Amino acid sequence: MRDNAQGAARRVETEARLRGGIALLACGALAVLAGCGYHLVGTSSNLPKKLQTLFVAPFINQTARSEVDQRLTEQITQEWVRRARFEIVPGGNQADAVLSGTVKSAVVNPVQFDQQGRATQYQLTVTIDVQLVDRTGEKPVVLWRDEQFSRNTSYPVDPLARDYFDREVEALDILSRSMARDLVTTILEGF
Repeated sequence: MRDNAQGAARRVETEARLRGGIALLACGALAVLAGCGYHLVGTSSNLPKKLQTLFVAPFINQTARSEVDQRLTEQITQEWVRRARFEIVPGGNQADAVLSGTVKSAVVNPVQFDQQGRATQYQLTVTIDVQLVDRTGEKPVVLWRDEQFSRNTSYPVDPLARDYFDREVEALDILSRSMARDLVTTILEGF
């Protein structure tokens, strides 16, 4: 009996040490993460604090696809509003910073086919040249630029359906929202 009691006591002691070790490890991990500047993506900003107002200039469209520039400009503006990092202003002369861009390409390619060789899934890829400029000094200073900022999305189509273009418009809406979210996060994080 005594051996059983001693064995049980050892198990309890071992379990207590294990829990203590796990707690210590968790605290250590939190300390390391805090020390490394860990934060949730898109919640911090490496932009100068002096920048309080932003103008999102209408994007220029160098593609044959209509509305891609308008959809991107609208979604990017809405994403900045959601993040509440800047007060959005209606003109560049009123802004501390200006975000501008050019849609360089919007390409749709088939990526999946059925038994008869008809496309059943397409991929839409949009590439933009985009920059953020600080206008608070004597001369404008480019804070961030990406000449090949690109995102894509895939969407299924029924080869016999007549709503092919509706699906492409829907994909453009999805891509515009995703691209806006990724762009704002990238600028805020300073990558």
